[in-house]
Amino acid sequence: MSPKIKVFVIYALSFFIVFAVTWLITDYFVAKESIWTTFIPIGAAMILAPKPHIEETQSGRQYGLKSIFSKKIFPVN
Repeated sequence: MSPKIKVFVIYALSFFIVFAVTWLITDYFVAKESIWTTFIPIGAAMILAPKPHIEETQSGRQYGLKSIFSKKIFPVN
């Protein structure tokens, strides 16, 4: 599998996990269903999930993930 596909699969899985956890938490604490019980988990997942990062180098493109919790880029080979 190419690194580009790996990065986006990891990003999609991490986004879904963060979304599911925050959705379950908001569903547990909010008794009434509203549009906010969907938008809050989407926003949290967009902020907390690591973002794909592409770096151009002399040897070609290097793919990785960048999180808001760390300035370090986590490479995917």
